[in-house]
Amino acid sequence: MRVAFFPHLPFHRPILEPVHDALSGRAACLVSADRSAVVAFDPHVLVLASHAHLEHFRHRLPGAAIVNVRHGLVDKAILRRLPRRPSARWFDFVCVGAEARLDAYERGGASPRAYWRTGYPQVDPLFRRDPPAALPLDPGRPTVLYAPTWNLGLSSAGLLGPRLVDLIRGEAGPVNVIIKPHPVIADWRPRWMAGWARLAAGTAGVHLVRDTHADVMPYLLAADLLVSDASSVIFEFLALDRPIVLVSNPRRTADPAYDPDDIIWRWREIGDEVHDPADLPGAVAAGLRAPGARAAARRRCARGLYGPFTDGRNHLRVAEKILETGAALARGERLPAAMPTAPGAPVARAWHDLRTRAWSSRGLRRLALGPLEELRLRARALGRRARTRG
Repeated sequence: MRVAFFPHLPFHRPILEPVHDALSGRAACLVSADRSAVVAFDPHVLVLASHAHLEHFRHRLPGAAIVNVRHGLVDKAILRRLPRRPSARWFDFVCVGAEARLDAYERGGASPRAYWRTGYPQVDPLFRRDPPAALPLDPGRPTVLYAPTWNLGLSSAGLLGPRLVDLIRGEAGPVNVIIKPHPVIADWRPRWMAGWARLAAGTAGVHLVRDTHADVMPYLLAADLLVSDASSVIFEFLALDRPIVLVSNPRRTADPAYDPDDIIWRWREIGDEVHDPADLPGAVAAGLRAPGARAAARRRCARGLYGPFTDGRNHLRVAEKILETGAALARGERLPAAMPTAPGAPVARAWHDLRTRAWSSRGLRRLALGPLEELRLRARALGRRARTRG
């Protein structure tokens, strides 16, 4: 039996590798970000952490069962922005926790062959309470983790700018500050990274995680409070039941990734939401002073997201499901017919693949896509204002 893991981006590796390790000695496994190597391996089961390159593999590995373990727990209108061809959006199996996360697939017309109720492997370190990151910070002080998302209209990074540390410490005092950018921020927003580097170099007790693709879990474990905006880390942090401050960008509705039905907007009660940066100091201080203030909402939403899968063994459950499915395929059995993977026009598939590879290119993100996104967001915001006035 052959199982391949395709980490489309480097930060997918910490999510996929524990599942790979659980299969050690029980299946022939490959972990590779090289699409050609994955196709040549001809796996019975292919495991992904995102929709990127799904259609490519659908057409080159038609007999493989393709599994999505997810890399994030929010939707950001991803399905809505994919081609409507089943081959671009339909997985055979999707790993989930509680029922609350099934709605996005149902609404997006991408219900899989089956949902695997296994929980999410990436949060296992949080539920196990693994050791936190070793940091050059004063262990006697509270630690605030700032973990913004990358989407221009959703991120708080541009709002807080060089005042970030002053705003966090404004009423809380000299707390430690960890800045853990979203993995792709280094490619899309190099100016943000440069600004944070200056802050970390010139301010005591501030640590910037320069390798943006580093696993965020050890930094979540090190934090007493999280400051974020519309990032999936908000919901991962629920596993620790610690206070959260949410900064909402006023331009969010103009961003293509904005989806009012996403839990990132429907479940804001899990944190103290601020719309004005001037309110951030008070929210941070209040969260550190009374960490249990929103505990009931946090726990309710955690149950709705994770269900019973809180024992730190989600990666093992995923591995068992893979073994069960892969063994049947290796014996020559076929998956029963389900949603047809309509091939679509070759030109349409080629265009989608070109866009996928372009969006994955670090150079293109830095030189062209990032600046173009700013122009697009401004145009969308102006258009929305014009429609509102009309």
